[in-house]
Amino acid sequence: MKNILVPTDFTGTSNLALAWAKFIAQHYINDGHETTLVLAHVTQPFIPDTTLPTGEVGAGILAAQEMEDVGELNLQELAEQLEREGFATRIENRFGSIDDEIVEVADELQPDLIVMGRSHIDTFFDWLAGSSAADVAMTAHCPVLVVPTLEHGESHPVRLENIVYATQLEFDENHILRPVVQLARMFESKLRLVKIKALNQPNVYDDRQFLDQIEAEFGRERFVEDTVDADNVKEGLTKYNKTHQVDLLIMATRERDFLSKLLNPSLTKRMVLSSDIPVLVYHAKENY
Repeated sequence: MKNILVPTDFTGTSNLALAWAKFIAQHYINDGHETTLVLAHVTQPFIPDTTLPTGEVGAGILAAQEMEDVGELNLQELAEQLEREGFATRIENRFGSIDDEIVEVADELQPDLIVMGRSHIDTFFDWLAGSSAADVAMTAHCPVLVVPTLEHGESHPVRLENIVYATQLEFDENHILRPVVQLARMFESKLRLVKIKALNQPNVYDDRQFLDQIEAEFGRERFVEDTVDADNVKEGLTKYNKTHQVDLLIMATRERDFLSKLLNPSLTKRMVLSSDIPVLVYHAKENY
């Protein structure tokens, strides 16, 4: 793992994500890899209030420029701190929409992983608007780890002892499982394949067909295979994660057209927005 992109707004939420990025980077560094933490900050553009005099609009633009300069200084200070801790760093200071700019940085630098914090979601309007972290997780072309902030600014412990991969066992997932298995080996984690049997989920193929395919490539001893009955997948995964002390939930998302996204919001995005444990999102190649 050469580059880990870590967007930051210098808040507690971003600091929790940075702790996970450092944890992951350190393991790869200890294993002999050269891993760089790419720190990215985005200053959002000033939106003028048309009811204000023109001079006030100009003052707002100047304030936005000052905020961008402050962001640059904060990035430099954070990078220097990390370098004192032994990490290689790079900084990217951008101006624009947060999720768009983060995805653009990722497209330019091709990181192996993005690690983002997700603030605690309290209200219906938080759910309606979503979050930058969830949007990046759905649109970036590399894996995205979303670290949630719990109530009172707390977070899940930074560890990778138990990893769950949520599977439908309805299509070939071996290309996604390869990096998942590699991650579990690197951190000596217990890896669980969990299928939630719910009425609203497809169950066309015999599960054994895909389990045999997975075991043929990776070996039976690599996994614990669990099936959970639940009213819906979100409920089933949430209960499973709490009862099995899961440290990381891994999900795959597939590209869908605009109408599909509008009528049936992504299950992966819903878990990113609601999960109390970090969620790592991979992107499958198949389309709906």
